[in-house]
Amino acid sequence: MQAWKHRQAVQIGRNIRERRKELGLTQGDLARELFSVQSISLIERGKLKVTPETLAALSERLQCSVDDLLVMHDLQEDWLDELLQLVLRYQATNQLHEATESAHTLYTESLAKNNTKYLQESTYYLCFLYNSTSKYNVSNEWGRELLALHAEVPNHMHLDRILNIYTTLGNNYYMLGKTWDAYDLLREAEKLVEESHDTSEQAGKLYYHLAIIKQLLRNWEGCIWYCERSLPIFEQHDMIINIGKTQMMLGNAYMNQNRNDKAQYHLERSIRILSQTSDVVSLARCYHNLGELELRMKQYDKARKSYNRSIKLKRQVKDIDGIQNTLRMLAKISIHDGLLDEARAYLDEALLRAQEMDNALQIAHTWRHLGDLAQIAGQEDDFTGFYKKAIEQYDRLGCSTELAESAEKLGEYFLEKGRGPLAIPYLQKALRNYRKLFNNA
Repeated sequence: MQAWKHRQAVQIGRNIRERRKELGLTQGDLARELFSVQSISLIERGKLKVTPETLAALSERLQCSVDDLLVMHDLQEDWLDELLQLVLRYQATNQLHEATESAHTLYTESLAKNNTKYLQESTYYLCFLYNSTSKYNVSNEWGRELLALHAEVPNHMHLDRILNIYTTLGNNYYMLGKTWDAYDLLREAEKLVEESHDTSEQAGKLYYHLAIIKQLLRNWEGCIWYCERSLPIFEQHDMIINIGKTQMMLGNAYMNQNRNDKAQYHLERSIRILSQTSDVVSLARCYHNLGELELRMKQYDKARKSYNRSIKLKRQVKDIDGIQNTLRMLAKISIHDGLLDEARAYLDEALLRAQEMDNALQIAHTWRHLGDLAQIAGQEDDFTGFYKKAIEQYDRLGCSTELAESAEKLGEYFLEKGRGPLAIPYLQKALRNYRKLFNNA
């Protein structure tokens, strides 16, 4: 805050000088018997600290109040800018709590002064800061407020920033399990990119996030299409980590099309790229995807090695969600090897971690896997119980793909057991959600 204090001293000095000149006084008149002329000169230039006692004496000679000398009328924007710089400094040093507090102060001050520019700045950073601390609903509130401010005064924000907000909101919805809301929002942003023929970093990130949504919806051609839109932009801007992550997503998409050679090429290329960066989280996830490819190719020993590499890196960086995904896949290999107790141990750890994080989506995924394990172990009541809970959770979260797959499996199970009335609602639910996915493909 030293910069602000200096500007405040300059403003006070300017106020004293202007008032002195209005009264036709010289610096000598103002200094007589109290100060030296040199002191008055330093005060008027903001070079000398002014105590409350000095201000009181000067205000008496200048025939005004102390408040008149303290008016910061032309420094209000400087004050707001100083608050913004404080937010940025805290953010740069990862002091997110302090950055958030300062951003709230900036918002309050901007609102009081009706300053649109800094209202947008404060809401912009509050949206990102809450996203960074996993408070996705709160982040959404600030993001929506910013878009409303932008709609009122559309020329205040650059397209890059608007896209950044759309991408962050899309990420929030995705993390909350609201896939369709995320998709609709990102499609709005895509129209802005297409209209402006934008090839900025943010345009690349937008296409990348749309590829993620297509991946979630199992629309592999759409995922590949958006990856191929984002990749040249990332290469243009030398965004190495983004290039590596996009290669990983391409590998995953090709794997799900059973194009194993192309999948292996992109996944191995991604590992080579990410191994040269600081992004351990993405490297761990790429090893996970390679393990999944090897599992599909029935290379079980290779798959176990890839998953173990993945989980070692994930534990290192405390990637809780990622650890749960890999635990479930290790359980799958254990089931194949007939090690059902080992599989249950993996799934129990995954469920515990999901419950500790209160992550509804991860809990649903783990219930589904526990149901599969129970079915293999011949525990039919546990199988139906876990699947029913998973289906209810997927329904609440709006996860159409997982909901359709789970409902179809449970419906077919009841049908095979000759329990048609129980099967029908699940098969109908599966059909509705498959249609929804098809219509939005």
